[in-house]
Amino acid sequence: MRRNAAVAGVVLGVMLSACAHHKTITDAAPPPEPAPAPATTSAEPPALEPLPATIPAPVPTPAPTVAPSSPPPVIDPTLDQAASLAANGQPDQARRVYLALLNQANVSRQTIAEAARGLYRLGAFADAVEAFRNLGIFNRGEEDLRYYNAVSLFEIGHYEDAKKELACALPYIQVTSDVARYRDKIQKMGSPQAMK
Repeated sequence: MRRNAAVAGVVLGVMLSACAHHKTITDAAPPPEPAPAPATTSAEPPALEPLPATIPAPVPTPAPTVAPSSPPPVIDPTLDQAASLAANGQPDQARRVYLALLNQANVSRQTIAEAARGLYRLGAFADAVEAFRNLGIFNRGEEDLRYYNAVSLFEIGHYEDAKKELACALPYIQVTSDVARYRDKIQKMGSPQAMK
């Protein structure tokens, strides 16, 4: 009896889906074939065939409204040129390229950060401090830039500012021998003993 009910449910489902399918097609569909009679001697119930799925019509998405925006930031390829000049023993030309990049309109944060790092590596510490100032607030993950700023501030005599920047950077950077050397210099410089 359960088998008969299952077969009847399958047949009813096929017929209902055929009706739904027939409504969406303009040509007449061939009549459905009768379901085979269930075997009475089998111990397993017959496998059910999946019903054809109806695909809903796609809902059009509304067009996004485009807000007027400012032009995209400039990530300048001359950063590579400046780094190449510095590597080839032309620090004055590299410094000029970095400063020209910083003076362009609509300079990206990435370009400012790379120019500041390049100026630091050249030993143009006053220019590096100005570039780091243009960068604004340091984001998480920019602790290396914060350390470079601390060293640059120290080198131009801004010891208290250097201490503050170094205190923010140290917990997040690897303390190499150079970092340890500058850490000791910066921490001693603002103390009264170092001033004697």
